[in-house]
Amino acid sequence: MMSDIRSFTTLVEHLPPEQVVALLNRYLGKMTDIILRHGGTIDEFLGDAVLAAFGAPTESEEHATQAVTCAIEMQAAVAEVNAANKADGLPEVEMAIALNTGKVVAGNIGSERRSKYGFVGHQVNVTSRIEDDARPNEILVSEQTLLATDQSQFIVGDSRTVHAKGMAGTLTVYPIEGALRDE
Repeated sequence: MMSDIRSFTTLVEHLPPEQVVALLNRYLGKMTDIILRHGGTIDEFLGDAVLAAFGAPTESEEHATQAVTCAIEMQAAVAEVNAANKADGLPEVEMAIALNTGKVVAGNIGSERRSKYGFVGHQVNVTSRIEDDARPNEILVSEQTLLATDQSQFIVGDSRTVHAKGMAGTLTVYPIEGALRDE
């Protein structure tokens, strides 16, 4: 999973650093709680972006469904973040989320002097390319992720093709428009 606040640099270019930190901490705090509640592991924060994985360090047969469900909750939580931002005179944010499924290497990465638990591999790069194509307020999943979920739980939009920078071929991706409710 990669998530990113759209047009973040433009949103905060005229804010003092203290307000930028307040906005980021509110947003990242909310998203962290949701990701952890759904069994995700946060690799890192990249400014306003979040890189997380599901199914590691503990394997889960339901990792893709957990990730999609998490992404839906994250998008819904943006309204709460924006209400608090508005009350504090901070700008509202829009987020895009990309999900991809595949094999990665998970473990301690770095050197003897500094290391961290993280994820590396081609599929992380693929996720990043999908996130580049995701629109504001959109959850965009790879075909591999969609096939790994119980699709009957979600509202899936029409597929589109992504020409991923630096990668041969194209990717088929699908917007997730919400969760179906049990009646």
